[in-house]
Amino acid sequence: MTETKDAAKGTPGDAPTSAARHARDAFDAARDSIGGPDPGPSRAKASDAAAALYRTSRDLLANNPEFDKAKDELRESIRKNPLAAIGIAFTAGLLVALITRS
Repeated sequence: MTETKDAAKGTPGDAPTSAARHARDAFDAARDSIGGPDPGPSRAKASDAAAALYRTSRDLLANNPEFDKAKDELRESIRKNPLAAIGIAFTAGLLVALITRS
């Protein structure tokens, strides 16, 4: 048990010293890359980036004539075949539920 503690501290002469040192360095580098021990600022940055991406993609889709045409064609297809649309939606939902369940 002392060997494990010494190896984690990185004392000379232990075989796992380089692995423990490498793991500690990787952990420190990861912690530094997210902004230190508090991930709050990184979480805020990620949230801001996601919101900006959502707004940009929403604006692009709203102003896209091809998307409007596809939306109209889909709407018309659903009106012509409502039962098929319900069956497809149910099957897709079932597949997603089966794939994502733990």
